[in-house]
Amino acid sequence: MNMELRHLRYFCAVAEEMHVTRAAERLRVAQSALTQQIKALEAELHTPLLRRAGRGIELTEAGVAFWPEARAVLERVRSAVLIAQETGRGFAGRITIGLTETASFATPVTAVLKEARERWPCVEFNLIQARSNDLVPALVDRRIDVAFMRSPAPEIDTLTWRPFLTEGLVVVLPDTHPLASRRSIELSELGAEPLILPRGRTSDRAMRNLISAAFEKVGCTPKIAQETPEYIMAINLVAAGIGLSVVPAALTGMRRNGVVYRPLRSTPPLLTEIIVVTRAGDPAPVTANFIALTSEQSLRLGLSKHP
Repeated sequence: MNMELRHLRYFCAVAEEMHVTRAAERLRVAQSALTQQIKALEAELHTPLLRRAGRGIELTEAGVAFWPEARAVLERVRSAVLIAQETGRGFAGRITIGLTETASFATPVTAVLKEARERWPCVEFNLIQARSNDLVPALVDRRIDVAFMRSPAPEIDTLTWRPFLTEGLVVVLPDTHPLASRRSIELSELGAEPLILPRGRTSDRAMRNLISAAFEKVGCTPKIAQETPEYIMAINLVAAGIGLSVVPAALTGMRRNGVVYRPLRSTPPLLTEIIVVTRAGDPAPVTANFIALTSEQSLRLGLSKHP
């Protein structure tokens, strides 16, 4: 069957106008060309769709049945064109975003997710939370498209990254602790305190190295009372009175009875960074739009210390 979309458009125009001349004017084609196309369509279908009725025309029984089906096909085509165009511009489609535990607590991260949903309501946003060590292979294997994670950046040629948020560290301590009344706490004041710190992950090791180096600079060694698999557990153990912890400032958004958060002072300041990681050269327009939005917000709010 050699039926073309223009055959359907021409037939629907004639059916709507019930007048060949007016339909031809509307379509901006010659009346004779329109008549020939309708005849070609009828020949393709092996049945007449129009017949003369006095000085005008009317639909045959086959034409009456064919008209709504032809309209539906044209509407599906228009919808398909729109979807293709919107997807090509990144205004529709699907994106899967991975976040680490601490990144999900950072207000700028959730703010960019909210803005993305508002800008592109036809995009499906899928979110997963996992450790950095799990998000990296998920990116490589194309199971996710973007990841918010703590530095250091993965050293994989197929991945690229950019800074998003630089923030300080805070001390988590029981609200009954003598230092709880202070507005901020010097690093040197933690030398004799039992500390609860996460272990094992790449970002955790980087944090531990950062803290250990800072302690060494002030002439003491951190006293590790307990290691935990997650920052959330560390905060819960602080509430239980097992020790103090040092966590990224984003986690102050986690309200927990029995603990307070105080800024940690040191020279130079101890900083941690949330980065945005994607696949290098990812052609997906929706991913490109989202990455551009993260850069826009980071620049607008001055979230990163990097140029």
